[in-house]
Amino acid sequence: MGENTTKRVQATVNSFRILEQLLEAKQSMGVTELADAVGLSKGVVYTHLSTLSELGYIKKEEQRYLPSLGLLKLGEDARRGLSVFTQARHHIENLARVTGEVSTLFIEEDGLGVCVYTAVGNGSWMPDYTCGSRMPLHVNATGKAILASLEQDRVDDIIEEHGLTRMTNETVTIPETLNSELRNISESGVSFSRGEQFVDVVGVATTIDLDGREPVAAIGVCGPSSRLNGRYLEEDITGQVISTAKSIQVDLAR
Repeated sequence: MGENTTKRVQATVNSFRILEQLLEAKQSMGVTELADAVGLSKGVVYTHLSTLSELGYIKKEEQRYLPSLGLLKLGEDARRGLSVFTQARHHIENLARVTGEVSTLFIEEDGLGVCVYTAVGNGSWMPDYTCGSRMPLHVNATGKAILASLEQDRVDDIIEEHGLTRMTNETVTIPETLNSELRNISESGVSFSRGEQFVDVVGVATTIDLDGREPVAAIGVCGPSSRLNGRYLEEDITGQVISTAKSIQVDLAR
């Protein structure tokens, strides 16, 4: 971590800080507002804004700035480069249709879980994250399924680097407890989360066998605990998740 930090280009860091601030604001911002928010001079901020605008990643409206949809293309291009996404997408959509619940595809990247794709079921409920969101692996079903598929040394490295952040009272924060659960997941092939990332949200997941190829991926279903519980969760939904994972693996093997 320290070595990478010393090699970073500060101008690049500043550009991304400005972009992230604009995205976080969810509304247009002026140069002075941005300068105050990111702790840079107005002149420096203006230079970055001009460059980002020329590249098509932000747009200017009446002396104020907004992120542009040029950013969307970057993410889409990156996602389309993942074979597991191109092969799994329609299966994830079908899983959402069959179960009526939110279905997701996650991969591991730099020791974190990244939401690659989300398909919405029949309800209006949506998880409090979007495609591209990065989150700890130990807090939800897809993340724990991914961890359970990794070698113990890799799991230990991830815990050492990212820790076991407590997100709710149900979050597992003790390494020994997590490792015991991961062994059970490895044996059963199925991971559950119950209020560990968000209160009253549960999920079930399983990994996709990519024959040792990277990145490690998992699919899952999540939703309110008031609806996802008992036999419906542990048998009906779980069966659909496992069946979908097998279908994806068949497509990937072709």
